[in-house]
Amino acid sequence: MVSSLSDKSALVLELGARYARCGISGECAPRCVERWQVGEMLETPPSAAKWRQYLYSKLHTLCFDLLLVSPTRRHFVVCEDLLLPRVFRETLLSVLFDVFKASAVTLVPSMLMVLYATANHTALVVDCGWAETRLLPVFKDIPLPYLYQTVPVGSRNCCEVIRRELNTSRDQLMDTSKVVMPVTETLAEDILERACFAQQKDPLLNVVDAEFQTQGNDVLQVPGFLRTSAVEQLLSGDGDRDGTSIVDGIVQVLKKAPLDVRAAMLENLLLVGGAAMIPGLVQRVVAEVREVLHHDNEFASASVAVDRAQLVQTYFPRNMLAWVGGSIYAATEGARVSAILSKDYSSSKGTSIPDWLSVAEEGF
Repeated sequence: MVSSLSDKSALVLELGARYARCGISGECAPRCVERWQVGEMLETPPSAAKWRQYLYSKLHTLCFDLLLVSPTRRHFVVCEDLLLPRVFRETLLSVLFDVFKASAVTLVPSMLMVLYATANHTALVVDCGWAETRLLPVFKDIPLPYLYQTVPVGSRNCCEVIRRELNTSRDQLMDTSKVVMPVTETLAEDILERACFAQQKDPLLNVVDAEFQTQGNDVLQVPGFLRTSAVEQLLSGDGDRDGTSIVDGIVQVLKKAPLDVRAAMLENLLLVGGAAMIPGLVQRVVAEVREVLHHDNEFASASVAVDRAQLVQTYFPRNMLAWVGGSIYAATEGARVSAILSKDYSSSKGTSIPDWLSVAEEGF
């Protein structure tokens, strides 16, 4: 099997809900990051034909226009979510094999690939994405899928707060003689990335306002309180419902974890994803987890372990860890051994696609 794969470097794809990253195996960063709408499309799942049309267009752009490489006879390593719909995954393989004539495709869970970029074998992986946050404990290279959990909070919640606040206070434009354009989701995301941060337990008293230039050359003033309050959505969630913040999700996973695993998870918190890039967020999450557990009777006898709660050291940007891990994995023998070959795909007619939750029972 190994000898039948192309000697060319593999193409590594990381498929997120809002962005797709693509590059060459063995490199330390993706060569291109492309905005796409898979997250929005999954809210009202399209047919296989629509998936095929969309994926063909995006993958063609990634390979031919951005990477400037031909995918023919290439080995693809695809970092994906654990719970992507089967129709999406089947269509993706169909496009790669039948249209782009890939020689082999290796499907890997992105939440496991992040560990390759950290040199750790144990971590509570917290993927802070666009629409939701996903949590998966991994203990000594063994994922614990029965503890897999999602929390319905992500960067989109922060952007909604920014849009709502700025659109209801249009007078904050410094030049009001012009027609005021509403704040779009794209602009709100830009504001979140460039101006917002998470307050620590000892908050700053006076946060200065920030100014942004819009596409119409207007100057948009972002009040100081909004720069921090928008991020609080990730930490406090929906006040009317429990379990809707990143901190709630971590605490719930820890409570469900075996007793002999809890300390290891606390000492190896790994926050990744786009939202984890918000300045101060990961440090604030750890501080909040410590505080919640110190006041929880179930962890009263484990106060020493709670005090040792800390982050896994990272050597790459947190929003790139999954791709970098996939790039490292793509250069290993394991990526070739677990690959789906073109001839095997043709003979099985797509039935060789692994389901991650069933594969986890046998061991990744």
